[in-house]
Amino acid sequence: MKKEKIYPTDEIKVKDEFFPYVKFENIPGGHSTIFDIPNKYDIQLNVYNLIPGISVIFSHANLKDHYNENDELLEYEHPEDNLLINFIIDGYCQLEVGSDKYIFVKKNDIHMYIKELYPYSFSYIGKVTIVHVIINKRQFEKKLRSYSLDLVEIINHLFDVCKKENNIVFKYPEKILEIIEEFKKLEFNKDTSNRVYYQLKTLETLLILYDLEIENEKINQRTYSDATIRVVRYIKNSLSRNIASYVSLETLSMSYGINLTTLKNCFRDMYGKPIYTWYKEYKFYRAKELIENTNYPISKIADMVGYKSSSKFSKAFKKEMGVLPSSYRKNKK
Repeated sequence: MKKEKIYPTDEIKVKDEFFPYVKFENIPGGHSTIFDIPNKYDIQLNVYNLIPGISVIFSHANLKDHYNENDELLEYEHPEDNLLINFIIDGYCQLEVGSDKYIFVKKNDIHMYIKELYPYSFSYIGKVTIVHVIINKRQFEKKLRSYSLDLVEIINHLFDVCKKENNIVFKYPEKILEIIEEFKKLEFNKDTSNRVYYQLKTLETLLILYDLEIENEKINQRTYSDATIRVVRYIKNSLSRNIASYVSLETLSMSYGINLTTLKNCFRDMYGKPIYTWYKEYKFYRAKELIENTNYPISKIADMVGYKSSSKFSKAFKKEMGVLPSSYRKNKK
C-alpha cells in the first residue's frame, strides 16, 4: 500500500530522500511526523496547524549522530515568508553566528529568525525537545481579512524585529515559562479541544513577545570555534566513561590542549552548569542507576563512581539524595 504524504505544514515538506524513513500518525488535533533513521536520527514532530499561517510543532529528538540544518530533513518552499520562534525545552543547540563562530541556546532560551535570513540556524545532538511556533506570512496574508487588525500588527511587528536583528536569542519571560509548562502538562483527547487550546496559548505567547522589547532582551554570549566545541564534547564523554577516576581541570586542560578558562566557560555554556557540578551530579546519577538495577554491594558501587570509602560515599549520597544508599535501594524495590 502506498504511503500517503502528510507534510508538517503546507509550505514545509519532508525531503524526498528521507521519505522512506518517515511514518505519519494522527494525534488529537494534529498529526505526527516520525523520522527513524537507523543509528542516526530518532525525531518526532507533533504538528498542530492552528490557523492559516500559524503552526506549532513539538519536536522530540534523540540523536545518535550530529544533526545539522545544512543536512536538514525538511525543506521550506518560501523561506523568506517563514518566521521561526524556537522555545528550547530540554537539551542544547549550537548556533553559527560568524565564520567558525558558534554560540549555544539551551533550556529556557528562545531563538527567533526568518528562515531565508538565517538558513542554517542551528545544529544539535543527543536528547533535545523544542517547541517551534512557525508563522508563514504568505499563508497568513491569504486570509488577512479573516483576522483582526491587532493580530496583523503583532505578526508584522515580529517579522520587522527579525528582519532588523537577523537572529535573536533571549531568555524566556516568566509569563512564557508558565505557558510552556502548561504545554508540557496538558493534552486533551478531542481534536477540537487540542486545537483551540493550542490556538489560545500560542496567540497568548505571540502577544507577550509583541509587548516585549525583544531587542533589549538579547543575550550577549561568548563565541567558540567548532574545534573547541568538539574538544569540550569529547572531554564530557570521556568523563562520563571514567567516573571512577579523579582528573583535575588543569590536567584536562593540558591533556587536551585547551585553555583552562575556555574549557570552563565553554562547558558551562554548552551544558548549563560548571564542569565540576555536572561531574558530581553525573556520579550520583550513575550511582542511582547501579543501586536500582544491580545487586552490587554499596561498597562496590562507591568504588565504581570514584569513592574509595563507602562511608564517605554514603554520607555524600545522603546529602545529595536525602537518604542513605541502602534505604534508597529498599525504597526502589
